[in-house]
Amino acid sequence: MREQRRKDAVWMFLTYAFILTMVVVMLIPLYWMIVAATLPQQEFIEFPPRLIPGTAFLDNFAALQERMNYVVTIWNSVFIAVVYTVLSLLLCSMAGFAFAKYEFRFKEPLFYAILATLVLPIQLLVIPLFLMMSQIGWTDTFRAIIIPWLANPIGIFLMRQNMRSIPDALLESARMDGASELQIFYRIALPAMRSSLAALAIILFLFQWDLFLYPLVILEDPGNYTIPVALAGLEGTQRIYYDQIMVATTLAIIPMAILFLVLQKQFVSGILAGSLKE
Repeated sequence: MREQRRKDAVWMFLTYAFILTMVVVMLIPLYWMIVAATLPQQEFIEFPPRLIPGTAFLDNFAALQERMNYVVTIWNSVFIAVVYTVLSLLLCSMAGFAFAKYEFRFKEPLFYAILATLVLPIQLLVIPLFLMMSQIGWTDTFRAIIIPWLANPIGIFLMRQNMRSIPDALLESARMDGASELQIFYRIALPAMRSSLAALAIILFLFQWDLFLYPLVILEDPGNYTIPVALAGLEGTQRIYYDQIMVATTLAIIPMAILFLVLQKQFVSGILAGSLKE
């Protein structure tokens, strides 16, 4: 018994040591990015690299702002990601509720057809979407970036799996009390799915926040650029502005970090809840 406990303790120590090592390895690039954002360009390329933050962050930011209106770029990304997340959450939750709790013709084939779209690479969809947006006059607009991706297959799948956990008897009881289907959805289904909605919100926000190729094709005016598109413009043909790139990327991770820190508990519980449903 004592020998077994000793083995368990050794394995636990090795496990936590491995996890801690991996965390440190993953945090090193993040730390270096933050430090590099505070260094002037000439110190950035020195060897050995400097590991202590400098004092040039504001100067680097001023140079970045002079090169492009990065404050507006951040606002564009935040606005697009927030609006997309809210609308996609509503649409995915409604679709998930329908697939989980209603019976209709071609229900299963339609659901699996939606999941099958996950195998389509975004590169395959860019040209058809661009032609469609050109025909309806939506190029260089935010709605052209938001609307085509609202029906997110991962979101529909996650909501469907979690909505199946709601007892049918509860819904029938609400119907007997005179509640409409819309009231059942908003007053019963959505409140019961708070953790799953928080988890999906992080997934959707990060998807739109990191989207690069499609906005690069659709957006033409630099004043409408999102952060990934604007960052690509910092790589000049003759010079790469490392100091400005590091400032821009450092500022770009702040909204994502805040969102994850606020919703991390709900994210974990929501993901696990979906994984336990049949």
